[in-house]
Amino acid sequence: MEERYAITGATGLLGSSLIRKLKSDGKSISVLIRDENSKSQLIGDITKFYGDISNRHDVDYFIQRTNPTHFIHLAAQTQAYESLKYPYSTFYNNIVGTLNILDSLKDFNECKVIIVASSDKAYGSLMLDKYTELHPLNGIYPYDASKSMTDIISNSYRQTYKLPVVTTRACNIYGEGDYNYQRIIPGIIRASKKDEKFTIRNGGNDYREYIHVDDLVNSYIEIIKFIEKENSIPSFNITSRDGRTTMELFNMIQAIIGKPISHDLIYNSSLEIKKQVMDDSLLRSKTNWISKRTLTESLPEVVKWYLQKI
Repeated sequence: MEERYAITGATGLLGSSLIRKLKSDGKSISVLIRDENSKSQLIGDITKFYGDISNRHDVDYFIQRTNPTHFIHLAAQTQAYESLKYPYSTFYNNIVGTLNILDSLKDFNECKVIIVASSDKAYGSLMLDKYTELHPLNGIYPYDASKSMTDIISNSYRQTYKLPVVTTRACNIYGEGDYNYQRIIPGIIRASKKDEKFTIRNGGNDYREYIHVDDLVNSYIEIIKFIEKENSIPSFNITSRDGRTTMELFNMIQAIIGKPISHDLIYNSSLEIKKQVMDDSLLRSKTNWISKRTLTESLPEVVKWYLQKI
């Protein structure tokens, strides 16, 4: 049986990187995108449809025309800081977009694999030592809450309509080709290159885990294989187990660049989760996946890439 992949969010760092991997494996790929992004790493030789995931007509048309065997939903408002400024559009795009896709797949398609990208932010504040997949979904701030709801909607369609949908809850992604300068690593490097002041929130004490896009892509490939065989797990945590405080990460990048980076420290920014640590033992026990890239090993080449591109 021919495998037909349909993907949203294809122009982002994960989407474009995942497509390169799938194309190298000979997969047939169609994507739904809102518009062209001149800086996107999205490669050619894929079928492009133009539309908005929050428009049910666009989603229905995309699914009916592509009739996918595998659907990967990555499109979303992805930036927590932007969501604080634009909560309505964040909730609308992330929730209605997911609802449109799952309901359309229920009505018009018989996929054997559906992956919906959630986030570690869906858990809200850390209640134990680490987030396991059984940790309550308790997102408070707009982005976090929208991802909690994305997870709940996905599980509802999984349980009620027996859709083969699995949500992925990954830690912070980084890597070459990410032009989203609101993410911390590209943002720090850009500030250095342009001699701008970088703002470090919460005194630089926030703790996050970071995963290189290559590792995240490989985790998706392994999850796809797992769903095809078994489909017994509704959600997977994905992490490199490689974490730093914001200040530690800033200092690492500053040392690689080799000169001081002008910055401000803000101590009163409270609308963010302070510490996030993932337990991904479920994924590692159910699949052959392990993370291979570390910040120490990967950051020098990432910094070099950005310094050449900015």
